Order: sequence, then C-alpha cells, then structure tokens
Amino acid sequence: MPASNESETMSSSPSKGWWPVLRQILRNTGASQTSLCAAGCAFYATLSLFPAVTALISVYGLVFDIHTAESQLHLIRNLIPASAYSLIVDRIHTLVQQPHSSLTLGLVFSLAITLWSATASSRSILSALNIAYHTEENRGFLRFQCLAFGTTFLGIIGACLTLALMVAAPAIVDYLPKYLGRFGIDLDKIPPSLHFLVDKGTPMMVHWLAPSLMLLFVFVAVTLLYRIAPCRDWTLWRLIVPGAGVATVLWVIASLGFSWYVSHFASYSATYGPLGAVAAIMMWLFVSAYVVLFGAVINAELEENARRKLSHAEAHRVTVEQSSGVEAH
Repeated sequence: MPASNESETMSSSPSKGWWPVLRQILRNTGASQTSLCAAGCAFYATLSLFPAVTALISVYGLVFDIHTAESQLHLIRNLIPASAYSLIVDRIHTLVQQPHSSLTLGLVFSLAITLWSATASSRSILSALNIAYHTEENRGFLRFQCLAFGTTFLGIIGACLTLALMVAAPAIVDYLPKYLGRFGIDLDKIPPSLHFLVDKGTPMMVHWLAPSLMLLFVFVAVTLLYRIAPCRDWTLWRLIVPGAGVATVLWVIASLGFSWYVSHFASYSATYGPLGAVAAIMMWLFVSAYVVLFGAVINAELEENARRKLSHAEAHRVTVEQSSGVEAH
C-alpha cells in the first residue's frame, strides 16, 4: 500500500461494529493479489515438499524411532487427495526403509541442501505476508534469509515434536494406571459406575488426542508466522489470534472439502496422467496458502482498525486539550 493511501487510512475514522471490518476484509482479499501470492507460495512449496520431508525424516530418526513416523500418516489421509497421499507415503516409506546409519551420515548434507531448498517456500510466504499486511520489506538481505531459514528449521523441529507426542500419547495413556498406582490410586477399587468412563473414555481420548495435537501445531505455527513474518513493529497478540484461529479452522474445512472434491469429481490422473499427483499436491498447497493469507488479511484489517482507533483517540485528546486551553484564556 502506498504511503499516501496508508496515511489516509490511518487518519480515517475507525470502523464501528464487525460488519464494516468484515466488508473491508473481503474487499482486501479480492484486491490484494491474494490468489497470485498463494499460487507463488504453492509453486515453491511443491518444489520444497520432498526436500523438507527428507530433512524431517532425518531429524526425527536421530532422536526417535523412525518407523513410528510412518504410522502417523493416516491423520492426513482425509486432508489431501488420495493420489497425493500415496506419493508422499511412498517417499516416506522409502526413507524409512533406509538404514539408520545412512540417515545419520546424510543428515549434514540433507540439512544443508534440503533446508535451503525448503527455504525458498518460506521466503515466498514471508513476501506474501508482507503484501497481505500492506508492508514493504526493509530488512537486510542476510536478516531476511536467516529468518526464512530459521522459519523452515523451526517448522521441521515442531513437526518432529508433534509426531513424537502423537506416538507417545497412546503409550502414556496405557501407562496411566501403573502411574496412578504409585500414588495409591487403585483403579480396581473405583466405583463400577466409573469403570465405564475409564473403559470408554481412554480409547476416545487416544482417538482424539492425535488430531488435537496436529491442529494445535497448525494453530501455533500460523500464529508465530503472523507474529514474526511481516515486516512491521506494531502488533498485539490479541490481533493475531483471531486470524490464526480462522485460518486453522478454514484449513481443515478446505482440505477436507478439496480432498472430497478430487475423490468424487476431479480426476487429476485422467487429466494430467503421471503428473496428476503433483498437480493435486500443488492445488492442495495453493488452497492451504490462500487460507493462511486470508487469515493474515483478517489480522491486517484488525490492526489497521486498532491503529485508527488510537489515532482517533489521540486526535480527540488533542482537540479537548486545545479547547480547554482556549477556554482558560
């Protein structure tokens, strides 16, 4: 956004109520090249997907049992098209079958090359978020590259920890009776009416814990991305959380809807042949990037409205002080 337009926006009166804010959000979404930015992010993310998966499996295999990562892929089965899911599973299966020593030996090279390749996706997301927030990138070249590299690395580390927690959740629940026994709590002595809750509640908790951890990871990742990615100084956490929450919910809905659409209507394999899985992955990444940018547009409008309120309050305070000074004379 040009400086003149920004100053006009800052000097305008703040919006009252949610409808003007929502209307401005929809206007900005259609006029701020969101689709073009999302397409660029999807292109770079497609190129970075398999290098990032390679780095993820390498890092995960150094600390945890590498075979447990493959078993958690069923969580994303319904979120992406079947052909794309099969392509990703085959790649991960190939990496998992490699000897652990080769993964360890190749960690340095894979992290040096694959993280740099995956950083291209992070750079495109950082630039797209700057457009969504109507800011210009004025950080130095080295700082911008380090930020993109750090974003990629932290994303992989967060994914590793989330996978580890999802794997450990059933084991923790199974160990819970023995753990409670150390504190003198014997589950055999609880009332019979509570046995039903224990027998049914434990499998239910295990069933919902893994998806909840995945959603929490997405929400935290998007929140931190909105906080550190745009090149601006003024922000509040309460102006970031709404867009992150909306983006997380819309991402789940859009992913499920897109997967269902591809499974029942659109046949990418018939249209693109062997490239059908790649096209499906790119379209899914486009939808995901568009949702993330839409959440950023929401936060940007909330921040602009908050700025206008502060500017309006400051102008009103100055006017009152000047009026008081005139009356005193």
